[in-house]
Amino acid sequence: MVFSEITGTLSFLQPQPDDDIADRLHYYYTSTFLLLTAVLISLKMFGGRPIECWLPAEYKKSWEDYTEMYCWARSTYYTPFHEDLPEAEERGKKMVSYYQWVPFYFVVVAFTFYAPCLIWRIMYDKSGIRLKDIMSFANDKSNVQPGARQANIKGLSAHLASVFKHRFKFGTEHPFHHKIMRFFNFRYYEAYLTFLYIGIKFLYLLNVVSQMVLMDKFLQTESYGFYGWGVMWDLINGREWTESVNFPVITYCDMQIRILGNVQRHTVQCVLIINIFTEKIFILLWLWYTLLAMLTFGSIMSWIFTSIPLQERRKFIARRLELADVNFKKADFNVELDEFVNDYIKMDGIFVLRMVTIHSGILICTEVVDQMWDQFLEEQGHCILTELAEESGKHADHMDRERVPSAMSENPPLKRKTSVLVPLVSREDLTHLDHNFLRPPSRMRDLSPS
Repeated sequence: MVFSEITGTLSFLQPQPDDDIADRLHYYYTSTFLLLTAVLISLKMFGGRPIECWLPAEYKKSWEDYTEMYCWARSTYYTPFHEDLPEAEERGKKMVSYYQWVPFYFVVVAFTFYAPCLIWRIMYDKSGIRLKDIMSFANDKSNVQPGARQANIKGLSAHLASVFKHRFKFGTEHPFHHKIMRFFNFRYYEAYLTFLYIGIKFLYLLNVVSQMVLMDKFLQTESYGFYGWGVMWDLINGREWTESVNFPVITYCDMQIRILGNVQRHTVQCVLIINIFTEKIFILLWLWYTLLAMLTFGSIMSWIFTSIPLQERRKFIARRLELADVNFKKADFNVELDEFVNDYIKMDGIFVLRMVTIHSGILICTEVVDQMWDQFLEEQGHCILTELAEESGKHADHMDRERVPSAMSENPPLKRKTSVLVPLVSREDLTHLDHNFLRPPSRMRDLSPS
């Protein structure tokens, strides 16, 4: 019952189709783990017995409860068994008090992991490119039916083409852009989403590295310069965690009691039961932060080297066109590819298409690129296609049949190109296929009307 309520409360953390797996590891999985851990520790701290103290026999039961509550609120200090207890003025420097703040610490850290995602969604939504709507359109369940998929692909391609046309380059103007407050125009810059997304990834990396440093400060470790390396060093050398100052289990507490005007000090030995649990949590978090930092750095490098260089963007589009048409040769369209990548879909177009590939699959992205490529060629005219057909010795009617954009035909065939990728079709659509390449299986022909 409790966990179901917690899960319902954390529903706002649900991932959305506007990022990649590296981002979700930060704002979704890490934040969820931290919040659930904070709840579990809070149940132990405020609903159980997080500390147990050993008291002399003359202490009454009520004194025992008071002593444990006092030591929990007052904090305890750590001293190894082989050392004498320090002087009274030195004991304050060895206080262990972080365990009282662990649940609140986890809640704050969970928010810092979610904050870059929140910034990303607020800022990209102002650019006019609504990634969630685009992805939901590309992920429409009706796309398994060729007719519905073709209509969705054409609509999505037309929408993306119109959106990308409003993305401007530095040095150019657009009638819909601000003339006075020009800094508002930056959200319509051709690489706004790309640079914003990479910047958000740098925020993720900065946050996880900062959390590793903050963890060391929060735990107040002094035996080693860095917490994680200190605990790992303990494990490598076979040193038990119960003897480590990072998470002491056996500590001491000085309790002062006023009796008849006199202040008496009692020193009791306590066991921090909560540390038996939190020590495992913190070492797992440190290991996870280390892995997360490496994965995030790799993701940043991947997006930088695949989204910014022109050659990588050309390669991305050319690969999709090759998948859509086995007769497509990049060498025959060098000029057109440069213009298509630079001036038609621009850098943010590559970014959106990569997101479509991540969340909707390569098939949908390939068909969208193919449709946008045909729209681009249609706008440029058919002279290039005719010249290429004459140079290669092909007949013009064959070229029109194989290469003319589908937008020029009122009733384009279901599959006008020989594609490497075969789309998923439903049983009903298999009975109505006329194309030789996508002919229905033999067992389906019996279902077709005579």
